[in-house]
Amino acid sequence: MKKILLLTDFSEASKKAIHFAQAMFSDVSAEFQLLHTYIVETDGPYGAAIFFLEAEKKAKQELNRLLAEVTTQPVPDYHKYTTRTYPSTTVGTVEWILTQEHFDYVVLGATGTGNTELFGSVATGIIRNVKTNVLVVPETAPIRPIRTVVLATDYQSVNHLHSLRPLKDMLTGKGAKLTFLTIQGPDEPTAGMAQTSRPFAHYFDTVNTDSYFIRNDDVEKGIDEYLTTHQVDLLVTVPHHRSLLDIITGRSITRKLAYKPRIPLLTVYDPEGLPIVIEKQDVYLAGRFS
Repeated sequence: MKKILLLTDFSEASKKAIHFAQAMFSDVSAEFQLLHTYIVETDGPYGAAIFFLEAEKKAKQELNRLLAEVTTQPVPDYHKYTTRTYPSTTVGTVEWILTQEHFDYVVLGATGTGNTELFGSVATGIIRNVKTNVLVVPETAPIRPIRTVVLATDYQSVNHLHSLRPLKDMLTGKGAKLTFLTIQGPDEPTAGMAQTSRPFAHYFDTVNTDSYFIRNDDVEKGIDEYLTTHQVDLLVTVPHHRSLLDIITGRSITRKLAYKPRIPLLTVYDPEGLPIVIEKQDVYLAGRFS
């Protein structure tokens, strides 16, 4: 059974993310847990307890109403729903929850209106800090069967191929096509381009796969170019934790994509460790994704 943590602030964006997740996991046994976090502001220490109790009561009431709304249509017998609330920040709460129990996915909506692109939003904070797969769904995303999926990543930085197992299982079950997208600079050598993703294609032996190459100095623009000219139901990346300097200088492509996603974005959690061994003659490594 898949365990899926659904984040909600009761906005239309978060509702869209919940409905998208319900459709995406409609064919598998799953436990959905709706999580709402909130910050309690008090006028003073003497009234703090009352404010906390009122805020908690209101949060639980709204969460129960949302649960009733998203389960209005008949749900499969193999889907289970629970709720929980916390008086804390969203990112910090999710980090703590994942230290207490395992979730296969964290799902949230995104509008691109939180904070600034430089320092990110809740979506970018979740991707940077939590140790599990994260699905970010834009408010405008259509809910339809997933048929075309694009994996855009720096193959050299993938530490463990088995980190991609959830993606493999999902694609196999849905009969979807996976495209390995590689963005290369205009001056990068062409030798070995056709073999860039060969070890990964071999791993996805139960999936219909293809490769696509774009030349662009800017990885983000290269991905955007592909999304403009192709219909894609899901974009997948494998982000890696980097330093604060990388955030400030804007080097994290994944967090830029998550800040204001054009289409649903799935980030695959790849634990730090020894990278997979790939012979140079087997694959050309660009090394420009994060």
